[in-house]
Amino acid sequence: MSHKLDMSLARRCAERDPAALEELVDEHYSAVLNFVYRFTGVREEAQDLAQEVFVKALGALDRFDGRSSLRTWLFTIAANAARDALRHRRRQREVTPDEAQESQLAETPDPSPDAGPEVRAVRTLRSALVRRMVLQLPEAHRMTVILRFYHDHSLQEIAEICGCSVGTVGSRLHYAMRKLNAIVDADRDAREEFDVAEGGHCS
Repeated sequence: MSHKLDMSLARRCAERDPAALEELVDEHYSAVLNFVYRFTGVREEAQDLAQEVFVKALGALDRFDGRSSLRTWLFTIAANAARDALRHRRRQREVTPDEAQESQLAETPDPSPDAGPEVRAVRTLRSALVRRMVLQLPEAHRMTVILRFYHDHSLQEIAEICGCSVGTVGSRLHYAMRKLNAIVDADRDAREEFDVAEGGHCS
């Protein structure tokens, strides 16, 4: 969406134009929901957080100045909300990732509907495995990986969302990829799943 369209939509939403509010939700809600879900790992919490993000956004749209895209601005609110939720969770209790509900939310990219069942199964297997591994990363690195590889944000956009420099984003991505490789190397089940996904044989 262009800067001009972003500013127009923000202005109309601030004026509580019903059509604009619907457009904002249609355009961005799914991405925000998937982002906070991938970061927190709990479906019900993610749904509450996504709603919270849009409530906060609607209360602040009159201050949106267009220095970043509307999408980046929303993701900044979402990132702060997700980090706050994890801090609150640690103060309350430990919650394990809700893998049983993973299929309820869209993944990017989705397996092609034209692919055969074996191909779709392999892609789903690898996607679920990577998702579990990403949840093991430290929060800052996890967020960077999710924003870059699941939501295709540029390094500059990630820096804006996370409130850090582009150089820091690059360092976090480098560290995260090394950490993910180390997780696979240290996890026998992960190695076996990757072997199966690649067509190998597990002993």
